[in-house]
Amino acid sequence: MFLQQQLVVLLPVLVPVLVLLVSQHASGLQVEVFEGAESVQLPCRVELSESDGSTAVWDQDDLRIPTVHVRQPDGDYLKDQNQRYRGRTAMMEDALQTGDLSLTLRKPTFTDSGTFTCTVRRLGEELHQEAVELQVKEAPAPVWLWVLVVPVVLVVLVIVAAVLYYRLKKKLTAVLPSETVEIREGVKSVLLPVKTQKRLHNVRVEWSRSDQRNIMIHVFENGQTEQQEDVYHGRTKMKADLQQTGDLSLTLRTPQLTDSGVYDCVVFRGGDKLLQKAVTLRVKESLMEEVEVADRAAFVLLPFKTAADLPAGSTVVWSRTDKQGSVHEYQSGQNQSGRQNQEYLNRTEMNPDALRTGDLTLTLNCPRLGDSGVFICTVYSDEDEKIQKQKVLMLTVKVHQVEKVSLVEGSRSAVLPFKFPPPLLAEASAVDWRLSDRGNRLLCRYCRDQDSPAQGQAHEGHMMNEDLMTTGNCSLTIRNVCLTNGVYIGSVWDQHGRILRQKVVVLILRGLQLEIVKVTDGDPSVSLPFKIPAPLDEDVRVEWTRPDSRQTEIITFRNGELHSPKQILGYHGRTEMDKDLLASGDLSLVLRRPRPKDNGLYKCCVYSREQIQQTKMVTLSVGEPLEASFTDRLLGKTSRDPPAENVQLLEVLNSSMNQD
Repeated sequence: MFLQQQLVVLLPVLVPVLVLLVSQHASGLQVEVFEGAESVQLPCRVELSESDGSTAVWDQDDLRIPTVHVRQPDGDYLKDQNQRYRGRTAMMEDALQTGDLSLTLRKPTFTDSGTFTCTVRRLGEELHQEAVELQVKEAPAPVWLWVLVVPVVLVVLVIVAAVLYYRLKKKLTAVLPSETVEIREGVKSVLLPVKTQKRLHNVRVEWSRSDQRNIMIHVFENGQTEQQEDVYHGRTKMKADLQQTGDLSLTLRTPQLTDSGVYDCVVFRGGDKLLQKAVTLRVKESLMEEVEVADRAAFVLLPFKTAADLPAGSTVVWSRTDKQGSVHEYQSGQNQSGRQNQEYLNRTEMNPDALRTGDLTLTLNCPRLGDSGVFICTVYSDEDEKIQKQKVLMLTVKVHQVEKVSLVEGSRSAVLPFKFPPPLLAEASAVDWRLSDRGNRLLCRYCRDQDSPAQGQAHEGHMMNEDLMTTGNCSLTIRNVCLTNGVYIGSVWDQHGRILRQKVVVLILRGLQLEIVKVTDGDPSVSLPFKIPAPLDEDVRVEWTRPDSRQTEIITFRNGELHSPKQILGYHGRTEMDKDLLASGDLSLVLRRPRPKDNGLYKCCVYSREQIQQTKMVTLSVGEPLEASFTDRLLGKTSRDPPAENVQLLEVLNSSMNQD
């Protein structure tokens, strides 16, 4: 009788719910369907201006062969389709003409669950991209079973809830629900959260590792920390006011792979255990990382640390996305050079015990300007050549080293310092110094070939060390400083005419000003400041130039007007100055839409009757936006690569993240 009464009451509620469970659900970019359904539709609609004459590609991101369906202007193209979807996909015949690019997938199964991407391309340009997440669920139980089971379950739940409520009301439990925290290696710190409403006066808080013989990590009592293991010394912190706030969370600095484990927080008052909570920390390998190094450094480390004891037969390959051959190969406990790119011969090395320790870090000696780019480290299984581990790094080698050399009045000589590491000596063919703000004039040149005489000693007395090809000391000594104030660029060249090292030295005389201005890529404008006392003479001439460019002139003010007849092409329409600068004394240069290639030195000179009266140098640094993700910056780095290489790089990133 009781069950019959329950059925009468619940049927009006259960029937709509059951109907909803078996129906297909689509909300935004998520689609749910039960296994066994005849078909499911993945929605994608675009503007007609984007679809007409374009190619629509449906991909499944989790597959080695991701292509699901391709519609071209002349019909379907299914040559590269994954066999799993053969004969199971369809699009409307007039999809490209209507903009409805929805994909119909027949007989969906559990293995079809995942993210599908609809991409619209025309002539190699990506016009639209949309992701749809498909979830194929197990078919629900028959309605009659739900009608019988649900009332019984509800009765049991009510009874259990009543018992639990009675016990909780009588006495609160001392054990808080456990929690899991996941992070990537490389973050500055991680918070292991524990919060309570209990009163915590005169308590002792202990954090320990229950998975490692209960080693003590952090003990807080009477406002002080004590009894801490050496490995965690200086790496942990708790809030000092935890007794008032109830926040017992532990901050762990510089988390590493070895920090993964179970952390127990226990609160004692006297000899009684008042509270307890377990927090599981999972520190995952960093799949993507950025490395920056100066171009005159002796070496740079491309870090990759993973779990130890990799299979002894594994092969480790470091490669560049934009170059043929490998950067470095490691197999059978030895470094291999058979397929290594010539640019990296004798410049790379790995730990001989890399597989056992899990430290696959690559040491790249003598980083040079051309080494900037995207590096991928892949660990292959020797048996089936499957990818076991993978990591992507973006290396940036700073282009110029800028140094300031100041001279006191009356000095008759100056040394412009420039040294490059001895490992590059074998590749060096020539060294020269140029005065960049005097038409890039060649001052001194030294060639390795003794039959080729030094060229262009424009000013008497300039000289370099005769043994520079042995010592790497390419410093320039200037004997007649009255002719040499300005910006000097020293360059080391190889036999193919490529720059191995380069340095900019600013020689400061008569109080020359030097300032650094930083701005973010994407800002509407930036001001290169220069203000002097006003008013100025009407016959004054003001010039802004780029000393480190072949074309130097940016903008000139003379005879009361702004001129730019010889302006560098990249600055056309992007520069402006105060037209009333004679009265204001504000000689600042405003540069609109600054971008990374605008980085470098800018020089402003004030002339009166062809004599320099005032001079200022400004170094402009245009950096990446802080809110840009690593992937955005990575793709920006490879924007000049062929489209196929960009797609390959995206596949590497996706496959790396899916391995987790």
